[in-house]
Amino acid sequence: MSDEQHSLKEKLRKQNEDFRKLETEHHRLERELNRLIRHKTLTPEEETHKKQIQVEKLHAKDRMEAMIRDYMNRPAAHQ
Repeated sequence: MSDEQHSLKEKLRKQNEDFRKLETEHHRLERELNRLIRHKTLTPEEETHKKQIQVEKLHAKDRMEAMIRDYMNRPAAHQ
């Protein structure tokens, strides 16, 4: 991640509660996914849950990236 991206994420964390919530959710899903991946084998239910987590995690990341793009496209963001 570039310094500019890191700085932008810090601004969004401070200014945007929705971004903070999405980021927190993304991290929670990452931890849960990592917990499941550590198992050598998964039950069919665990495999389904793993796929659901992956989808939710991707949606959270997509929404965060959209917020970053929106912020970057605002004229005030470049001042």
